Amino acid sequence: MKKSFLLLLISPCIFSFIFFASAVYSQQSIPDVMGFSNPKNKITSPLNIESSRDTLPNFPGFPKVVSGTTFEGPIYCNMDGDADLEILINIGYTIQAYNKDGSNVPGWPITVTLPLQGSPAFGDVDGDGQEDIICVSILGASQGRVYAYKKNGTSLTGFPIVHGYISRSPVLADLNNDGKMEIIVNKRLSGAGEVYVYKGDATIYPGWPKPINHVPASSSAVGDINGDGIPEIVAESYTSLYVWDRDGNLLPGFPFLLPGDYRNSYSSPVLADVNNDNSREIIFGSQSQSGTGCVHILKNDGTVYPNWPKITDNWVYTTPAVGLINGDAILDIAVGDQILSQTPIDKLYCWDVNGNSLAGFPVSNLNAINSQILIGDIDGDANMELIIDDNNRTDPGEVGQYLAFNHDGTPVAGWPVPINGWTMFNGPALTDIDRNGILDIIGSGQTGFGTTSNINVNLWNTGKTYNPNRIILPVFQYNVRHDGVYNSPTLVSIGTSGNNPSQLITGYELKQNFPNPFNPSTTISFSIPKQGFVTLAVYDMLGKQVSSLINEVKATGNYEVSFNASNLSSGIYIYKLSAENFTASKQMILIK
Repeated sequence: MKKSFLLLLISPCIFSFIFFASAVYSQQSIPDVMGFSNPKNKITSPLNIESSRDTLPNFPGFPKVVSGTTFEGPIYCNMDGDADLEILINIGYTIQAYNKDGSNVPGWPITVTLPLQGSPAFGDVDGDGQEDIICVSILGASQGRVYAYKKNGTSLTGFPIVHGYISRSPVLADLNNDGKMEIIVNKRLSGAGEVYVYKGDATIYPGWPKPINHVPASSSAVGDINGDGIPEIVAESYTSLYVWDRDGNLLPGFPFLLPGDYRNSYSSPVLADVNNDNSREIIFGSQSQSGTGCVHILKNDGTVYPNWPKITDNWVYTTPAVGLINGDAILDIAVGDQILSQTPIDKLYCWDVNGNSLAGFPVSNLNAINSQILIGDIDGDANMELIIDDNNRTDPGEVGQYLAFNHDGTPVAGWPVPINGWTMFNGPALTDIDRNGILDIIGSGQTGFGTTSNINVNLWNTGKTYNPNRIILPVFQYNVRHDGVYNSPTLVSIGTSGNNPSQLITGYELKQNFPNPFNPSTTISFSIPKQGFVTLAVYDMLGKQVSSLINEVKATGNYEVSFNASNLSSGIYIYKLSAENFTASKQMILIK
């Protein structure tokens, strides 16, 4: 059936305390981090377009409706040790945690005293082998906090940290390979900013914080970009991009000053080895004060990658989505642009890393795209699809939608998916929440403004086969740590099937990867009967290590890790698991 859509006009009260310190707002724009609006905005009356309306069934118990706002989407994680995953999402002043039936995870939700910002992050920050939940909040220039909780909802010692104004989501990474993840956040000051690194005991990591020349523009990214096996920290100010080593030393060539009148806002950097030289490049978006947008690729020495940047018609707020989209073994980059217009004139862009537009792109006649685009095979056709937020609403139903496009730019059958509320910065997540082999989608929409705002959290069953090796970008910034690293192994705890893990996991076990042979991704499963330091690495037939998948303390449980070999040649490889006094290895075959 057909329904009409009206483009949402953003109320300034939503952004006044969530995004910006002090700025002048327009009801007909989405201002950048300094409060400036795109001069090309053309809204003078509500936009009314028509779109076909299909739907997916919600899980029983969903949607959940909670008062408040949310940004950068939900995450999925295992909070209670059973086989099912749970949903974590920040809404207003509450951290919500839901089971697959919509019930609250014991100990949750948690209410804080300040409005929450960005998405939760999930990782072990205190080194006890159990993941923790990290969230941040803001209010004014000095009252923002960093929160850290155990899965049962108790606070970690030393938290919350009274930190100051934090922009967007926290990022987790083990900087010194001690089995404990550090917490990377920014701090907004008057016309300037800082980047902080905290340890899991709430103390500041040596060498930090570091100053930046303007206000923070987005969440950071953390990963090894120069091939030395040690992660670097990448952060944006409004006018520049910075890269430090873990000790806070700037890398040569940085900071990179944006050219001309381009500025950064909301488009977090992504790290990916775009040319298979064993070092990662930095991909990020920005906007010109004249109204156009831009996507950059920088090398690890701060120089511009050949054939870049690429110019878009309108501003780029979306974090770039990097992955193999059209199946030609050359990495691709997808972004959407955004402007509020009387007619739908925004676009979905896809280029390969050589700067060539993919066939069928850009897709035109869309409405403002703000969330990072998800990449994965969502319809079981063995090809990649792209999921975007499309910011319309019906009158009076306030129904927004997620759109999906095939690798050639054509619409995916069965989409769009309707949502009660708009989806600006409310990106979805792709997972298998109940571990039954069927793809599920978590998504949210916002209705109302200010004190009347509500978030509608959905959990949809697509009915399509879930293949984790075919889901390239399932959640904001690639994983629940939000580190922004493409092609980093994704470890999923699948728990146990009872209340006494020691009776169910009787010993260490390394299983045969599946599928095998594979191209380019496969899943490796293993079990550990007690907490300890675990390593899982891949070697070629000459004994050279080609990938480190796990190198940290893990709790008792069953685990799956996805291995992507897109940068390796065909052949036989060996993967090896080591934990305590246990060592096991198996062969796998890559066929391209």
